[in-house]
Amino acid sequence: MQNKLQELTEKLYREGLSKGQNDAEELLANAKIEAKKITDDARQQAESIIAAANKSAAETKKNADAEIVMVSRQVIAQIKQSVETLITAKAITPVTNAAMNDVAFVQTLIKTAVESFKTDRQNAAELSVLLPESKQKEFEQFINDSAIKQLNEGKTEFTFSKNIKSGFRIASKNNGYYISFTEQDFLNLFSEYMRPKMRQLLFGQE
Repeated sequence: MQNKLQELTEKLYREGLSKGQNDAEELLANAKIEAKKITDDARQQAESIIAAANKSAAETKKNADAEIVMVSRQVIAQIKQSVETLITAKAITPVTNAAMNDVAFVQTLIKTAVESFKTDRQNAAELSVLLPESKQKEFEQFINDSAIKQLNEGKTEFTFSKNIKSGFRIASKNNGYYISFTEQDFLNLFSEYMRPKMRQLLFGQE
């Protein structure tokens, strides 16, 4: 009887041990599967975060590079324009300055300008010529010359201004507009003509 009881006890122990072992193995297997799933999910999330960060960094770098290129081009263009303007001014300023301070040359320009306003002898325009005050003495004989007075039937008025440094301005009293022939006007005019050629010589560009 005691042997049978011992055998039954051992059998129950073995069955319990075996079931416990199976349950533990199953729990361990399930835990491994869950752990792998969690690890895989975490890895995917990490990869997504890294990919998004890399994409954002690449986009930021691309935008920064484009901005640098654009700013660099603007700076280079400004430098070229400054060099072009400086050299053009250096080239034409002495010549223009000399011409606009040559009283005889300016007198010739005035005669040509006055004549260009004269359409016919019945309708001679009333003109006002503004001259540099600093050269008033040099122009007095020219103004009082009878040939000048007859040029526009005496309808041309000459005045002097401190605001005119060289050259002159001629205005039509009838139409209320004027044309300026100052040194700065000629510098601007010559600069516009010379800049394309100067740009080509300096930078090989049209």
